[in-house]
Parts: sequence; structure tokens; C-alpha cells
Amino acid sequence: MIRYLAELGLASLLKLDRATIASLITSSAERYGGDSARELDDFIKVLGTADRLELFWGLYGVFTKPRQELRRFPHQALAGSLLLRLRPPCPLPVREAIRGVLLSWEVSIEELPWYLALTCGEDAVWNAITQLDAEPLSDRERLVLHAFRYWVLPGWRENPLARSRIGDPG
Repeated sequence: MIRYLAELGLASLLKLDRATIASLITSSAERYGGDSARELDDFIKVLGTADRLELFWGLYGVFTKPRQELRRFPHQALAGSLLLRLRPPCPLPVREAIRGVLLSWEVSIEELPWYLALTCGEDAVWNAITQLDAEPLSDRERLVLHAFRYWVLPGWRENPLARSRIGDPG
């Protein structure tokens, strides 16, 4: 569906609110997985017209769904790639944005920490991690926070994987 919307320029016919964006991500990831380069390019064309705040909430919301949800990895892979490429501003304090995903983020989706580091600033991300580390956290939350820290270690931008994924914001 995204392909047709992109190719025919029909995105303006959709109400691209957060619920629609999340639904498009979910259905596309279910059908094509979260790593289809063609789907990513089509999504960038279609979502480039969306309200930036609705875009943030539609993509970020994919990372806050309960862990019990099946096939969450492809959903988050696609949403993370789009957050990183389109870079809508994050309306949340960075500590709250990280705290909000500690129970549901798939730690191998490195695009989420990279997105927050690029949009909120690396210092803000490190300060938030330090603050959260001082809080009482469950074992799972502490493990996820450790993984978040790993993805934004100093020099992360020089990692060839990061360099290939950062690209130019849309």
C-alpha cells in the first residue's frame, strides 16, 4: 500500500495522524519485515508530508507497546529507521523518552538511541542515562538501560554501521 501511495502521490489523501502512522508501520512490517529498503524509501516519501509531532508519536509509540506483542522486532526496526532518517523533533524530555521504552524496546534496534542522541544531544542522553541509572529499576530495565548506553558510547558516530544509517534528515 505504501508503494502505491508513494508512486501515485496519494499520501495527501490520508490523514497522517499518529494512529494511522503506527498502523501503516505495523501492517508494512508484518508484510515485508522491518528491513525492506524499498519500503523505507516509500515511507520516507509518504511520511515526509506528515505533521512532525504526529510523526514522532506514531513512530515512538511503536517502542512503547507491551513486550508480549508478537513480531515486535520488525515493527521497531522500521519505526527506528524512520525516526533516524526523518528525525522529527522529540517533544519529550530525553529522560522521559528513554524511561518510556525501558520495558519494551528491542535492544538490537540501535536507531532509537542514535535518533535521541542526534535530536536531543549526546550530553542530554548521557545525563538522562545517569539519572535513570540512579533510580530503582527492574533487572530488565537496568539491562535495557545498559544496552542504550552501549549504542551511544563515545565515538558511536564513527561506527561504519552508524555512518551508513544516519544519512541526511528528510
